[in-house]
Amino acid sequence: MDFAAFEELLVSALETPAKKTLDNLLALLATAGNPMPEKVMESLALLWEKWSNDDLDVAQGEFCIGVAALPGSDTSTIFRKLLPGATRTVLPPYLTRNPVMKALGVRDEEVSLADFSCRLRKLLGIKSGTVIFLPHAERWGVLGAIDSINATASVGPFANVGVSAAVPLEIILKDAVLFTSAPELNKLVSVTRPPTAADFRSIVTKRALNVPSEEVMQLMARTGCARLLREQSAFDKYWNAVGTTAAAGTVRRASNGRSLKEVDMLLTSETPEPLTDADVEGFCKFFTNLKKETAFREYKLLGSCIAGAAGRASAEQMKVMFAALPGKAPFWPVEPLKGPLTQLEAWGELPAKSLERLTQATLTVFSEEYLAKCAMRLPLKALNSVLTAVDDDLLFEVFCDYKYCSADLLLWIWKNRKKHNNDELLQLVNVDNVSRALHQENLPRAWGNAMRDLRTAFMDDEKFQLQLIDAVNGDAAMFAAALQGMLFLTSGERQSLMVKLARVSDALRQYLEAGAGQRILRSGTGASENKAPVVDEPNYTSAKSHQRLSDELSHLINVLVPENREALKFARSLGDFRENSEFDAAKERRNFLSRRRAELERDLAKSQPIELAAVKVKDTAVIGSEIELTFEDGSKEIYQLLGAWDGDPERNFLAYSTRFGKAVMNRKVGSSFEIPGNRKCTLSAVRPLAPELIAELDQK
Repeated sequence: MDFAAFEELLVSALETPAKKTLDNLLALLATAGNPMPEKVMESLALLWEKWSNDDLDVAQGEFCIGVAALPGSDTSTIFRKLLPGATRTVLPPYLTRNPVMKALGVRDEEVSLADFSCRLRKLLGIKSGTVIFLPHAERWGVLGAIDSINATASVGPFANVGVSAAVPLEIILKDAVLFTSAPELNKLVSVTRPPTAADFRSIVTKRALNVPSEEVMQLMARTGCARLLREQSAFDKYWNAVGTTAAAGTVRRASNGRSLKEVDMLLTSETPEPLTDADVEGFCKFFTNLKKETAFREYKLLGSCIAGAAGRASAEQMKVMFAALPGKAPFWPVEPLKGPLTQLEAWGELPAKSLERLTQATLTVFSEEYLAKCAMRLPLKALNSVLTAVDDDLLFEVFCDYKYCSADLLLWIWKNRKKHNNDELLQLVNVDNVSRALHQENLPRAWGNAMRDLRTAFMDDEKFQLQLIDAVNGDAAMFAAALQGMLFLTSGERQSLMVKLARVSDALRQYLEAGAGQRILRSGTGASENKAPVVDEPNYTSAKSHQRLSDELSHLINVLVPENREALKFARSLGDFRENSEFDAAKERRNFLSRRRAELERDLAKSQPIELAAVKVKDTAVIGSEIELTFEDGSKEIYQLLGAWDGDPERNFLAYSTRFGKAVMNRKVGSSFEIPGNRKCTLSAVRPLAPELIAELDQK
């Protein structure tokens, strides 16, 4: 080193720190040796002291950064204090925030100047699309935007290898290997046309901003072009060979696999590039030749293979590849609402990413309505993926036909109530549906968690209990009747539940305290107390009225509901639901039909048709008799006392289930009583019905 020249340049830099002077001084310092002579560092200290109270310009900053990168450079405290200011002069403003500076280690004295210089060089070399390798995570990636507030950088897949994630900037600057952009970098991860080990080393050495160690370079190959060579001996043979490739003569395409296990393994190891026509043809042939018993036995592997292929295929390719699988794949039954749940177990055992792709494939091969039908029976784990692809209104329509909600679907609706904000779906979370769901026994393992969670919510979650009470519009009698039928609850659980429910609903508390609570407790013990459980008496009615209700229900199911479904489909096709009056009208019609269907099914379930011709009438008012009432003013009125659904005021047909009918029912001739309206009367006569009326009402 020329000390005279150094002294002269230093004096000039102290007087006027021009860029040319500082560049020449830095070039001279590069020849000072390692470590720098003590005399040189003492002289530089004069410069650091002079600059310490000034705002550094770009030339001064670049000079300090250059000195920090020299081997054996100055590590004095005063020089370290200059580095933050110097760093800010060479970085873009958005990268000068404190989180980024911390990732650089500019103020951390435990980070050597050599490490700091390496980190800064990486940061300055980062561009959107920069290829990197992360040794700590053993993964390749492509850098995206830098979040300077959180000191992270987005990293996406490189050549379809890896996944997207946000990585701390400190890890990238400290450990990652960064590359300058070049097409040949794709060879580093290609398993179809991999480079030789020598070419691999050459590309890395040529393109890496920081050349990695031999150990890291081998790790790069093992997670890149040589990732199919799982055995250590196979990799060693490749890495130490001359002029051979990683997969010479060893690679079989997944589409040419000979078994589900081999196809699944190859799909996992292959670069997830789009499928070729040859791949589609190969998969189509494989799935066509797949035996149904094999598909049922190895259903999980089949689901994984479908998901893996779907992640690389277009919709048209999926239709071709999977055309032979409906009915053959157990999780794609022809009728998803029928058959054993065990057929659908794959939906509860595949990982979340595979479920998303299986859902995509299902929606391509089948219709959205098919997927909605599947949702009625799928385990909760799958619903999180499936129901993102199903319209809420369509899901409700399918329920209206199926009339059953699984514990998994109820739990999904409840957990997603804020996200979906659909009042119709939320109304499905009612005490009747919860009761029927919790009565299910011997469910496969994949459905067990939802059963436990739904039961826990029912027993302990106050918000869930309020929802069940709101769903019956606060009807305490209806809620209590449902509780009475919950035979899956022990006596202790019934008592505990009623105490909790009484705290959230005054109406229910009063109803339970009025005697319903004791009936519910007795229904839980049943035979153990030698008491028969309370059974609601059926509603008796004429054969004509029973047939009328049946005909109305049949017409509603077979004509009105399909018409409404078509109206909804047409309304949806018009788009923009906010100003779609056709959709609103069709939706309102659907709600009415759903309510009416529920009413008819409930009424028919509780109805018992009777043959009026067989009724023997003596001196007591019974169903199927004509009664004569005499009032205090001497006036008389005649009524036909008939079944629960036979009422007709114009013909004086009195339904025994009304308040009036209950007041008259089972009274003997001569009895005096009061009917609604505070009218006092006497039952003056009881006669059989006219034969023509009996013939009319007994007609089916």
